[in-house]
Amino acid sequence: MHLSHRRILYSLLSAAVLVAAWLLRRQLILFLGWIGDRQAVTDSIQQFGAWGPAVLFLLMILQTFLAIIPGHALTLAGGYVFGFPISLLIVFSSTVLGSQIAFWIARRLGRPAVYRLASSNTILRWEELASRQGILFFFLTFVLPFFPSDLMCYVAGLGTISSFRFLIANLLGRIVVSTPMTLIGSRSLQMPAAFWVAASLFWTLLFGGWYLLTRRRGLFRSAPKTQITEKRAP
Repeated sequence: MHLSHRRILYSLLSAAVLVAAWLLRRQLILFLGWIGDRQAVTDSIQQFGAWGPAVLFLLMILQTFLAIIPGHALTLAGGYVFGFPISLLIVFSSTVLGSQIAFWIARRLGRPAVYRLASSNTILRWEELASRQGILFFFLTFVLPFFPSDLMCYVAGLGTISSFRFLIANLLGRIVVSTPMTLIGSRSLQMPAAFWVAASLFWTLLFGGWYLLTRRRGLFRSAPKTQITEKRAP
């Protein structure tokens, strides 16, 4: 597709989204109030009955693209409603799929599409840090809380990492985050002290590994300074 045709298409789609948002503004306000209340989300998912897993699956995909949807709250609610094994399957598969879609959008449609979904300045700043990085780096972006993991899918798609290597990082990172979150939700936040000790040691090791990696490669010099408040997802 010619570049000018792409811009026209993106402009039309953007206009359509804005019109739809205005027409559905009341429903959107109600949705925002609902999605921010974990107990309300839990109650609503239970009311869907057999359709509950499908609803959670779709919401988890959407939260990859919409920062207003709290992924952690959905993960905890899913664990409470469906139990650990089923919830883990839903959360893991949906977040991996959502991340791959974001990567595909960036890789196939390029910067014009990405800049309509995320701040161009933010993307450019994180690209400096992610330049020429591989599986380990993007695995850590999914796991460490100071990374905007969903936005990093766009960064990866615009970069040089292969689709297969990104998929490996995606699978490993999402399972590491999804497993403890769904387990905590399934236990109604009541976890034994040994769990928290093991989790603290694990995260300490990850932070230590990241620190050593950045010191060895000099990544701190190009790290973004103001983008630490981006949304994370499981």
